[in-house]
Amino acid sequence: MKKVIWMTLFIVTFCALSIEPASALTNGVVKVGLRYGSSAMASANLENEVGSGYEFGYYNDSRQFVALARTAETKITMTPVASGISVSRTGSSSALFQFDTTGGRPLGVRPIGDHTETWFRGYKYAGGFEYVRASAGSLNVINVVDLEDYVKGVVPYEMPGQWPLAALEAQAVCARTFALGHSKHLKSSGFDVCSTIDCQVYNGRGTGSSTGAGPTASSDQAAENTAGQCLYYQGALVKDAVYHSSDGGATEDAAFVWGTNTGYLRGKLDPYEKQTSVPNNSYTVTYSAAELGWILDQKGYSVGTVQDAYVSEYTPMGNVSKVTFKGSSGTKTIKGETCRTVFSSSTYKKSVNSQRFDINGGGRGTTASPLPDSPGGTVTPTLPASPNTTPGSLNTTSGALTSLNGAAILTSGGQEVLWGDTASVMTGDGLTGVASDASGFSSSLLLNSSGNFVITGTGNGHNVGMSQYGAKAMAELGYDYRSILEFYYTGITIG
Repeated sequence: MKKVIWMTLFIVTFCALSIEPASALTNGVVKVGLRYGSSAMASANLENEVGSGYEFGYYNDSRQFVALARTAETKITMTPVASGISVSRTGSSSALFQFDTTGGRPLGVRPIGDHTETWFRGYKYAGGFEYVRASAGSLNVINVVDLEDYVKGVVPYEMPGQWPLAALEAQAVCARTFALGHSKHLKSSGFDVCSTIDCQVYNGRGTGSSTGAGPTASSDQAAENTAGQCLYYQGALVKDAVYHSSDGGATEDAAFVWGTNTGYLRGKLDPYEKQTSVPNNSYTVTYSAAELGWILDQKGYSVGTVQDAYVSEYTPMGNVSKVTFKGSSGTKTIKGETCRTVFSSSTYKKSVNSQRFDINGGGRGTTASPLPDSPGGTVTPTLPASPNTTPGSLNTTSGALTSLNGAAILTSGGQEVLWGDTASVMTGDGLTGVASDASGFSSSLLLNSSGNFVITGTGNGHNVGMSQYGAKAMAELGYDYRSILEFYYTGITIG
């Protein structure tokens, strides 16, 4: 057993210490939430086999570490106790250090030595750690790390570290900008960014494995080559340097996806993505009326038995702006990113991958003129001005009738003839809509005689900001990272 330096048990009490105020990144130090909320821990271990032990103390309001004690132990465990947090050697109940958190200051732990990396939950991390007492006697775990080390821990987990250097450099600038402009967790949880896709994925220095995702010489070089560089718009730091995997042909205005008119997040047709290989770029997902009705009900959009679902508005870029659901008890129109996320179901293991899709192969229609005081326009399928009384014919391309006029169906009362462009029939899944090509909308039976709703699309993600596969394609074509960023973010400067 290694000896404890300074003392075996050291109890520190702080009275009336203020909680760190919500502010921008301080002194180039990022606080990253690793475990919190439902993932908070009953106890948390650290292991530093290559270092010389740990210092205990706290991070002050300038995010500088204030040391109060130290130990030569390289495997330690933090556990919440009655009025604070106790530190012990892993596997032992004897306390090395005890920290009183009643004043609101989290416990800080930092490995001793320069350029050390500490193991936590299977990943190595640079910097130190904070431990915050959470509800039900658990701990939130926060990595306190230099901004540039943080960027090195994001790039290879948001983009393969073997990709071209220019694409990795563009990703590094986005990651750095996002961390500096993003603080939604600071007031509520005490850290700047989380470590998951809710912010951007961060796994520090990785698992140490030579296979799979993790830092590479190229990803580290990308961070170093762009050190300190961020995106700016009209002289101010970009607040949302968002990105996505692939756009499927066009990015989108933030206003159409999130309702916020952001000058630098404008949609544009993307000629680059198609010039590289994008795995699973096209997708098809099928929902029965019963599945779709249950999903809508769980998300608060119940319309009863689903009769029809269609894209009721497209953006000028050809992405989805609004989706309408018709049912036995009403109609709901959903807009923005919800058009995509409303279809997600962990129960059925189904989701729609992007904002760029059709339902049952419905046409995209034509682009309308831009609306006043908006960043773009809309595309709205047009309904016939008056009922059509001309018998329909079969469209041999789509497999649909040009009109339902004159079509005959069998009912309990015998054969009935339809007139118009829409009708409802009863199937094994319930009441289902039927439509013709002339209706201008997709319908459950337009191309699928089973009564299912078939969604086809391209891309992966919310379609706003930089396409990562587009960045890869541009890099392969010889563009540098500045050109990539200037294409995907409108009117920005890099500095």
